[in-house]
Parts: sequence; C-alpha cells; structure tokens
Amino acid sequence: MGAHLAKAGYDVTLIDVLKAHMDEIKRSGLSITGLKELKVTFSNKNLCYGIDELSNKEVNVIFISIKASILPQILPILKTVVKPETTFISLQNGLDNEDLIADVFGKENTLRIVVNYAGNLIDNGKVRMSFFNTPNYIGILDSKAEKKAKELAQVITKVELETKYTPEIKKYEWEKIILNAALSPVCALTRRTMKQMMELENTRNLAEGILREGIEVAAANGIHFQSGFLKFCMSYLDKAGHHRTSMHVDIEKKNPTEISFINDKIVQYGKAKGVPTPINSTIVSLIRGSELPEYIGA
Repeated sequence: MGAHLAKAGYDVTLIDVLKAHMDEIKRSGLSITGLKELKVTFSNKNLCYGIDELSNKEVNVIFISIKASILPQILPILKTVVKPETTFISLQNGLDNEDLIADVFGKENTLRIVVNYAGNLIDNGKVRMSFFNTPNYIGILDSKAEKKAKELAQVITKVELETKYTPEIKKYEWEKIILNAALSPVCALTRRTMKQMMELENTRNLAEGILREGIEVAAANGIHFQSGFLKFCMSYLDKAGHHRTSMHVDIEKKNPTEISFINDKIVQYGKAKGVPTPINSTIVSLIRGSELPEYIGA
C-alpha cells in the first residue's frame, strides 16, 4: 500500500521495527516484484523505526498493518503521538480488529479495509506480490466517516489497487476470514504453499470442510453470501499460487500467530449461536500447540 501511494506522489511515511529492512529501504528503496513490478525511494525523514517518531509529523491517515495479535500493544503508543482528528484504517487479517481501534480513537475516526492481494517479504527492502483478486473493500463504523471512506477508495483505486466502498464491511471481513481460515493455518502446519495444499486432495478437502463451517457460522450470525459462495471460495484459493501464508511465516519465525482473530473467531461466534465447529476447533488447538516453545529435556 505504501509503495503504491508513494509511487503516485502521495506523501507517505513508513514505520517498521525491522531495522535491517528499513535500512535497505533507506539505501535502495522499496521493491515490489511478482504480480507487479515497481521500485520506490523514500526520503530519510519518511522512514521511521518506531511509532514514537510520529510525534513530530503531520499525519492525516494511518494504515495499521501490524499483526492482529500485536494490535492491543501498539494502540496506547499511537494515542500518545497523533492528533485527535487522525483517521485510522485497519489493514489487517482478522475479524473485529477495527472495533479495538475504535475503542481508542472513536468510530468516526476508524475505517476498515479488506485487501484481496497478498505478498511475502523475500529480502530486506523486497516484497513479492503473489496475487490480487480484485477489488479490495473499505467500510465504516460510523456514518460520519462515509465521505472520507469513499474518497480513500478513489485514491487507492487511482494508485492501481482497485478498491470499492461498501456499507457492508463486516460481510467482507467474514468472507476474508473464512478464506484465511481455510488455508492459512493448514499451510502453517504443513509448511507448504497454498497451491500445494489446493493440489493435494486430502488438504483440499480439509480446506473445503473449514470453509463449510465458516459459512454456516456466518449465516447463524446474520451474514449471508451469494448463491455458489463455497464454489467461489474454492476458486479464489485455487488462484493463490505458491504463496506462503503469513501464519506459515509466523510459525517458522516462532512469532505469535493471528489464530485468535481468524479460526478462533469462527469457533467463538459458533459457540455463541450453538453451531458446532469441530474442524476449526481442531485447527486452533494444533496452531496453539505449534506456538509453544520447543521442549528441551534433560
């Protein structure tokens, strides 16, 4: 998102705690390869190694793309460095992330964008864009923010990341977590790509089972999709290519995963409506087991 906006001439500041990554961007720029090819340079003043560096900057919009599991830790820090009228956009995996942001900054200052592109950090300063199943969707929590959301949808589309405003952003959040739930943890557990998992009959059937549970839980909570939605989901996942999911990367790096915001959301919403979710429950247990530190016995 930052690369596309900056390439189009918008004043973009990047923040990341990955020092080597930011150092490389400072030296050589940020490169996007794969589905799209672009390289963008940033002035040193627009590269920050921590949120606290925002305190002396004029910021209108902040895209939050940090892992959902870390969100509660950074919101108090953000509150100390931004002005009250700043707009915050959750650009993350997971369900209900924007509600956490709104609790701190207000619904009128909070937006949610559901992106349908993905990529991997392949080296410092280098990101490979794996796929983009257009469009992205942006939505609101408060009607006061509608005008701003529509304007941002136009801006993001203009920079070649087609995005539409929707008054039903929760529906698209559910769609995205159902899709993420189907393969993200499966790839993490097997350490294989999305394409590999969709080409193997056993794991393809597992993904379909996860999808069916998610769709049933969504329906029980008033979220209904178009006819043939399951087929759409399978087709969507078939187009993912050899992409390593973020949960796969987290497990490899021994980082906390976003399982609480994805499969476990399906489980919890299912429990609230009396809808059983045995496959998702099993997946949650396996991922949480995978997050445990290695046991080193005597």
